Amino acid sequence: MELTCAICLDTYLELVTLSCGHNFCRDCIQGGCSHQQRPQSPYHCPLCHAQADPEEERPEMQCKEKDESLGQQDGVILCDFCLQEPQPAVKTCMNCEASLCQAHLSKHSTKSPLKDHILMEPCEAQVLAERRCPQHSRLLECYCVTDSVCICMLCCIVSCHRDHKIITLEEAFGQAQNEESLRRNRLESIFEDMRLQLDNVKEEVLKTLSHYEEQQLSQIQMEIQNHKEGKDAASRDVQELEALRHQKDLLLFIKAFSAIQARGASVTVVEKNQPE
Repeated sequence: MELTCAICLDTYLELVTLSCGHNFCRDCIQGGCSHQQRPQSPYHCPLCHAQADPEEERPEMQCKEKDESLGQQDGVILCDFCLQEPQPAVKTCMNCEASLCQAHLSKHSTKSPLKDHILMEPCEAQVLAERRCPQHSRLLECYCVTDSVCICMLCCIVSCHRDHKIITLEEAFGQAQNEESLRRNRLESIFEDMRLQLDNVKEEVLKTLSHYEEQQLSQIQMEIQNHKEGKDAASRDVQELEALRHQKDLLLFIKAFSAIQARGASVTVVEKNQPE
């Protein structure tokens, strides 16, 4: 049993136990009851909010019901130990099942029995319930590797998990991080291989395109040269034909004209034999 009051976080002074099983100092629990705003409403424990049994508890020792507006204000989790004006909580204790403001957290952290309690960011009761074993209502502190599920300490001893491989949540977290790191490294290696393959394909495609471009350029230059030579030949033929217009010797005219025709025919044959 804890030796400190959940409200003042000091050693119990005149221990009072509610019907729900939670313990408080007499003055602390009476102080909480003295701020009750609805006299006819049922009394509830400030920790578990269970209704206190009026037959077992004297009226001056019973808890007030915490108004819903004291639990949250615009989504802000409030401290469960502030009796006058609840302050915003900075942490929630999994063991105490309560949220603490900075002042109560400081007192909580200085108490030796409470130093090992699990603290997390402020959360609602639903989140706290999800972190407890639905069968034994204890904190989920272990991980069953066999069934891949979080379990409590009692599950390791008295449930179907007792013969399974059990590790701590810290170990499970470390293994998950290692697996994630290995998976990330494997993916990075795959992506690196894909990048190298794409670079190689890109290089081959560029080489092919460059070679094709050089071939096309060479062919175009050859065609330009052929057209230039054909143009020059045609210009010579025109000049010679112009000169033949004044040739009176029929033999010389026919020989010169035949030579011009022969050159034209040879040029045509060459052009037909050029590769496309």
